[in-house]
Amino acid sequence: MTTTTVEADPVTPSAPEPTTSAVSRRAFDSLSADPRKRAAYRVDPYAREGLDLFTSPSDRAWLHTTTFVVLKPDAIVGRRGGLVLDILEEEGWRPFAARPLTFDPLLTREIWRYQFNAASRQRIAVVDHLLGSGPSLLVLLRDTRRPEGLPASVRLTAAKGSADPQAAHARDLRTRFGRVNGLFNFVHTADEPADLVRELRLFCYRTGVDWLRAALNSALPSTGEECPARSLLAGLEAEAPAHDLDSAASLRRLAARSDAWGRLARDHTTSGAVRQWLSILAETALPPDSSRWDVLSVLTDWIDCNEPGVTPLLATVSATDWRNQA
Repeated sequence: MTTTTVEADPVTPSAPEPTTSAVSRRAFDSLSADPRKRAAYRVDPYAREGLDLFTSPSDRAWLHTTTFVVLKPDAIVGRRGGLVLDILEEEGWRPFAARPLTFDPLLTREIWRYQFNAASRQRIAVVDHLLGSGPSLLVLLRDTRRPEGLPASVRLTAAKGSADPQAAHARDLRTRFGRVNGLFNFVHTADEPADLVRELRLFCYRTGVDWLRAALNSALPSTGEECPARSLLAGLEAEAPAHDLDSAASLRRLAARSDAWGRLARDHTTSGAVRQWLSILAETALPPDSSRWDVLSVLTDWIDCNEPGVTPLLATVSATDWRNQA
């Protein structure tokens, strides 16, 4: 009887599974309490580049003790910047570095990439005019309290309160800042350390990376030493005439004009006419100087900010999320 020997096929090493990310699966574990955000930021180019700015253990610790506030153009002309800094210092967030920057439509959409899907068309039509109406001031803050070990950005997010004025509480920071409406809320902050990584990388395209690297090693101002944020804010306010941001007063002032905005203010005087105002905004340049803020005051008071029933791609992470993760 003849026995046939069958040789086994050589074992071929399996090829590594293809991946869409060059970032480690665990890279954002200590930076976000949201698993969806951890996954999304692994394929986000700004978050990936941002990680390269925070490579050492001390840099990662910095992301938990530090956050930022952006004083938007409405804070500058509305003269809320000093109040914002005063209240933040009172609550334990010490400013230690600052740099002016200017938003354009691309930066706006990239900063709010994961929230803009829920923005109404009305809000989109107005926000570029608002953020593009002047410089903003980026201010780095060191948290001197950090109760329960919460990251500085998470504690500030919780204290800031809802972006919806109807959901505001008296002790919310936005309420204490004197927020006027859903767009005239004066500040932007990062929700948690992962957003700090991503958004500071985006802002560095305007401020320069060297500024951030210097800030990583900056100490808090000593007693009696003024943070550069105060002098920079004073310079920005000197170049921007103050405005009351009052929609009713703005409507009266506009009605005295002889141009298209004046006719609009005389003929369409209620929020039900917001479509007519937005139609003119799409075709006509905003008036100069303080009249620009008159138009923005009326529009931000009348528009709907969000699409009904549409939720952001990534929701705001709460202090409770961080406590549960811990």
